[in-house]
Amino acid sequence: MERIGLEPGSEIGGYTIVAPLGSGGMGTVYRAVDGGQNPVALKLLHPHVGADAVARERLRREVAALQRLRHPAVAAVLDAEADSTEAFLVTELVDGRNLSEHVRELGPLSPDELVALAAGLRDALDAVHDAGVVHRDLKPSNVVVSVRGPVLIDFGIAQAADDDARVTSTGFVLGTPGYLAPELVAGGEPSEASDWWGWAAVLAFAATGRDPFGTRPIDAVLARATAGDVDVAGLGVLTAGALRGALTPTEADRTAPDDVVAALEVAAADGDLPPGEDSTVVLDTSMPPTAATVVAAQDGRTVAFAAAPPEPDPDDDEDDEALIHARPVDVDDPVEWIEGDLDASEDLGDDGSGYERPVARRRWVALLAVGVLVGCLAALFPLVVLIVVLVLVVVVRAIGSTVEGMHTRRERAGVRGSDVLRAVATSPWHLVRTLVALVPSLLVSASAMVIVGGVLWWLIDNGTLTLGALGPGDEVQGPAASLAVALVVMLGITLVWFGPLSRMTRVGARRVLAWVAPGLLGTLVVVVVCLVGALVAVAAVRHGADIVWSPASVPTLPQ
Repeated sequence: MERIGLEPGSEIGGYTIVAPLGSGGMGTVYRAVDGGQNPVALKLLHPHVGADAVARERLRREVAALQRLRHPAVAAVLDAEADSTEAFLVTELVDGRNLSEHVRELGPLSPDELVALAAGLRDALDAVHDAGVVHRDLKPSNVVVSVRGPVLIDFGIAQAADDDARVTSTGFVLGTPGYLAPELVAGGEPSEASDWWGWAAVLAFAATGRDPFGTRPIDAVLARATAGDVDVAGLGVLTAGALRGALTPTEADRTAPDDVVAALEVAAADGDLPPGEDSTVVLDTSMPPTAATVVAAQDGRTVAFAAAPPEPDPDDDEDDEALIHARPVDVDDPVEWIEGDLDASEDLGDDGSGYERPVARRRWVALLAVGVLVGCLAALFPLVVLIVVLVLVVVVRAIGSTVEGMHTRRERAGVRGSDVLRAVATSPWHLVRTLVALVPSLLVSASAMVIVGGVLWWLIDNGTLTLGALGPGDEVQGPAASLAVALVVMLGITLVWFGPLSRMTRVGARRVLAWVAPGLLGTLVVVVVCLVGALVAVAAVRHGADIVWSPASVPTLPQ
């Protein structure tokens, strides 16, 4: 019985599923563990692939080739099951995040980082090609940035170089627009040259932080790719020239990978000429117009589309730009085949751009440290802490709402230069939304604080509870009072954080922390600062510091 998805705890082929990692054109990838509790990545192929005898035979050939690979920059293939409708592939689970997430969160790579990426992926592709395999889906999400350097992952649509390129489905090419070589768009067979083109496209993304040929519409992306109209704006002359040369549509005219790496090394070591200045680098960027026929269906980033060889246009001359002309195709079988590849696009809808929303990563360690500091300060400044926390909650929630709104627009319409300006312009509306959405959690929080505070007051009034040496009529001061006040304040703050409709508050806090304290170093700084502040506050309480009740007057115990 074939399964569309696997829940945590499910077993398949001797592997236990832990959590989903992502979904693409050929299947869903899960974090799993083997019988020895070793972590692995398990890719469960979509049912239409596992049920296809030809696809299963192809998988067996791929696994046999990929298991010959032993390279630190290539995720090792560990196991596979091809003789079942529940076909799957098991690979090494590489610790790190993919290049797409890395760049979209931290920005474009520095020249030195770009050289390391280019050289590492070059060596990985050399090893892949030496094993007789063509990857054919080089893109940022298939490169993991790890402590051992860049690692090439996901050979879900890799195929042996001497295999029939049509085993996927006659007339169709599977790949990612903007990272798929022009010869594949035009109906050609995958080759080492098409992998190197994808390699250069990945480097262009890493250098600029932008998809090298845009994000939408798909036919325009493919048109720019087949014309060699790569986005290298803002890059130095040497870097831009090397990448543009490697992304030339004609295979014979492309800059060799070793030459690209050498140019990037020079740019990193000696500096690059600013954009627009003259350079001694001469690259042939002449590009003949190319046409292809396209019908696309999105699954988030990877699409399946029908391709045809270039059709001559009698009105074209040598100076015309390359165009892609859409035309009707026979959709009896293609539509059914494409439908199986749409499962990852439900969040984007029919007009999705393929833009990947950066993940709002959980920052439990940093937030826990902030919570400890807030609790300690609440023992000394309870009302001030409540006011400051409320203001911060409003701010981070409004920022989170604004940023998530911008990412939603990008998912629908692609990245635009006006995105940030539009986000700033809509921020007042998101502030209003924030204030309205906070009402439920604030009501719950305030009610809980009033109830708990009232119960404590009643227990003190009837003599059941005492606050240290304080007696009736005394001002609420001292270490015992500080502890009680801090607990009540932290109860209220916790309910605001986890109360009704509070998810956007947590998302906003993650977004803000990613900006002000990025990465492991940022977390370390936050933890150190918060712990030092907490220790100072605790020391003050232990030495008898009074509670500062401002802006209210000092309360006294009931008489």
